[in-house]
Amino acid sequence: MQDERLREDAKQLLRVAYERQVASGDVGLGVDLPTAAEVRGITHDSPYLATLVDYMEVAGWIEPDPGADPIGRGDVGMPVRRITERGTEVLREAIG
Repeated sequence: MQDERLREDAKQLLRVAYERQVASGDVGLGVDLPTAAEVRGITHDSPYLATLVDYMEVAGWIEPDPGADPIGRGDVGMPVRRITERGTEVLREAIG
């Protein structure tokens, strides 16, 4: 049950991050997870956020975005992540 909740929370965080990115007019698959987490009531330095990001990376939903500006977006120590092909499948599932 706990794994199911972690997966669902991670999926919703990814959805919020992607929707915020699209709403801002950004093109691409780079997402700012700390900002999306704050929208969901999770602080940027929360251990739970780190757990969600780790979960998404291990599941293959996201990967570090090598082209991202580490200062311009995302928090120090939490670079912008890029959504993978598997992550886009999860997004489709989350969006409906």
